[in-house]
Amino acid sequence: MIFNKMTVTNLGNFAGTHVLRLRQTDAKAIKPIVLFGGLNGAGKTTIFDAIKLCLYGPEMFGAISTAKYQEYLRQKIHCSKITVIQPNHASIAVEFDYAHLGTVCTYHVERMWEISGQKIIETLSMEKNGLPLDDIEKDGWQDFIKEIIPLGLSQLFFFDGEKIQKMMSDDSNEELKRSILSLLGLDLVERLQADLKIYRNKFLKEVSTESFGRDISVLEGQKELVEADIHKVLDDKASLENSIQQLSVRITDYRNKIAAQGEGYYRNRVNLEEKKNSLENDIEAIREKLRELAAGLLPISIAATYAQKLRRQVENENKYKANTLLSEGFRNKYHDIMSLIDSSGFLKTQMLNSSTLKKIKAQLKVEIAMLFAVETEQAGQPEIFGFSQKQTLELLKLIDDALNVIPSEITVITDMYEVKFRELQDTVTQLSKVPDDEFIQPMYETLDGLNIELGGLTEKRAALDAQVVELTNIRREQERKIRQINHKIETSYELDEKLQSVLKVERVLFRYHLHLAKQKIFGLQEEFTNIFKVVHRKDDMISRIKIDPETFNVTLYDRKDKVINKNSLSSGELEIYAMSMLWALAKTSGQKLPFIVDTPLARLDSKHRDNLVELFFPHASHQMMIFSTNTEVDQQYFNRLRPHVAHAYNLEYCEESKSTVVKEGYFWN
Repeated sequence: MIFNKMTVTNLGNFAGTHVLRLRQTDAKAIKPIVLFGGLNGAGKTTIFDAIKLCLYGPEMFGAISTAKYQEYLRQKIHCSKITVIQPNHASIAVEFDYAHLGTVCTYHVERMWEISGQKIIETLSMEKNGLPLDDIEKDGWQDFIKEIIPLGLSQLFFFDGEKIQKMMSDDSNEELKRSILSLLGLDLVERLQADLKIYRNKFLKEVSTESFGRDISVLEGQKELVEADIHKVLDDKASLENSIQQLSVRITDYRNKIAAQGEGYYRNRVNLEEKKNSLENDIEAIREKLRELAAGLLPISIAATYAQKLRRQVENENKYKANTLLSEGFRNKYHDIMSLIDSSGFLKTQMLNSSTLKKIKAQLKVEIAMLFAVETEQAGQPEIFGFSQKQTLELLKLIDDALNVIPSEITVITDMYEVKFRELQDTVTQLSKVPDDEFIQPMYETLDGLNIELGGLTEKRAALDAQVVELTNIRREQERKIRQINHKIETSYELDEKLQSVLKVERVLFRYHLHLAKQKIFGLQEEFTNIFKVVHRKDDMISRIKIDPETFNVTLYDRKDKVINKNSLSSGELEIYAMSMLWALAKTSGQKLPFIVDTPLARLDSKHRDNLVELFFPHASHQMMIFSTNTEVDQQYFNRLRPHVAHAYNLEYCEESKSTVVKEGYFWN
């Protein structure tokens, strides 16, 4: 399948009719990309949604009431801000080629709606190869479109980042499973199995006794009612999911609004106030310590020069006093020795005559005088303080502490004071940002109300889930009873050739379906792993995947073969995972469907963007429509994509006409 062109008339920001060519004109060139560029609000999403709206109408929304759908269509009609007469109708037309059984046909689908009083009149028209589609009843046109492009497949190939991430990360998504079955061709086998089962049950009812037939009819009637109930509950759940999603967005927006008003500071107000009080107490304790130092040795430490002079004076006085006491003792001892020498009995002996003794005494006096010589000339040292030895030692100790200990201590204390003071200033600044209770409390009350409402919706969803489980169990029980009756009929009735053939085919189909599913899934697993490793910048993040052939649940494994929780993936990684899975599905299925990608690079880093621009966009499909801003596919990326671009459009909102103008080329081309 390939889209040829698209025409929109009076749609959203688009006034009048705009024709967008989507197919490359050069048949020899391989240019799969159609690039739509535009700033936010220019109309990219309008074009993106328009294709789905044209093909599926209200079914693109899942469960939606007629009133809401008509209001949606009313809002989509262009409202001119510069003209008096307003348009009362809008339309979308899509032309595409589709190959079926080797024959390529061109289909033209147009959906038009107009205002008629208080209602919206919607019209769907279809053409095949330029002629009205007469071989299908008009009431069946919508079903025919869904056969060509199943709605589930459109959810995959119409790539909206947020929606596709949610679908891929939710293994319970039935739509995803049906889409995978359809892509891999397994839905045809399931349909054949269902048709055979219908034929078998119909035959058995015809040949069974009245009692058996009545029992089967009753059970099948009950089963149909239960299935209708299941579908209704699932529709209610889908509608509820939309409400939950919208409410979650409102809660997120409101939380951001509260956060912008200083909600973080408000929540942390008590801690900030406690921190402020603690810091003030710490600072006061530091100040008290400084006051103690100021009342003690700090002044001496500050007047270091005078303290050193004082120390020298005290030391000199102490030294002078010590020397004075020492000299006095020496003099007394000297006089005692001299008196001893002068005594008549000193060295009195017959061996020495008086003359010799006299000489000896004289010599001894000279020698002793030299030994006891004391510095008599002391520098004139005036005594100012006259401290005792104990007082001198205490004073010198205080001066030493003041000059050596106090400076380092005061440095530590002042540094601590500065740290605490700056921290206090920061805390006071944060407290100044705390909003008043009167201002923020009503916002909290509103948020609480929204959360209560969300809790109520979540409880309803849980109740619906429980209801689905209960109804599913009832359906299983009814199917079991039908099988029991069929088995009784089969054993009690001699089977004819047709019924026996049906039973054999059913058994063969069951084995074939399981074998084919395993084969297709094995190929899908291999394709995905290879693609993901090429596209994702972390080579060792996902080593392999495993897909259950019965439930189609996907499990991711890392290099150590440990299970990776999909919820642990970032939004960018989820987008890469989803794109890789879609590309792998397309390659495995062999179905050629266009990719239509809205804002593809917003959540990705530069490395992932490079990989997608070089590997995914040019090669993932035969037709790739990309809707982007100038910051996603910028000039650098556009130049790299240019060789693969068939058409480029710039959607530019014109302030004069108050509408969007479609120009050929991209922002810079």
